[in-house]
Amino acid sequence: MRQFASHIPRFITLTFALCSIGAETSKCTPDSSQNSQETQPSQDFAKPFCHTDPPINCVVFCYATDQLMFTPACNGVGADELTLLFMEEILISAEDLAADGIQVCPAPDPNNWLTPCDIGIIPQEWPNQDHAACRPVPPGCAW
Repeated sequence: MRQFASHIPRFITLTFALCSIGAETSKCTPDSSQNSQETQPSQDFAKPFCHTDPPINCVVFCYATDQLMFTPACNGVGADELTLLFMEEILISAEDLAADGIQVCPAPDPNNWLTPCDIGIIPQEWPNQDHAACRPVPPGCAW
């Protein structure tokens, strides 16, 4: 696992560091088009998204100086192997960067985060869900 983690781009550090010191914010947070629901029929707006692994809204951000925090969604319904992989990859990468003397979280910043998609982990909808009770999730990383 450690070998795979070493291949995660160093943009994790750069994203947290640059966004914390005022980089262009459009590169620090998902743009509103990623959350667009215009392609869904209007009756679907009332339905929640179906469960995915990693769950929707599972992200990591700088909670405090040198402290990462995962959102509660990362421990929510749907969290399974891909969620654990996301969390493990982030923590291993942060430890490796800290060992190299690189500060991952220079300041608290809950407005800038990384998603599983940012490190190449594509959320997967759980199979056999009743789409009468939940909306299918957009494919890939569209949300």
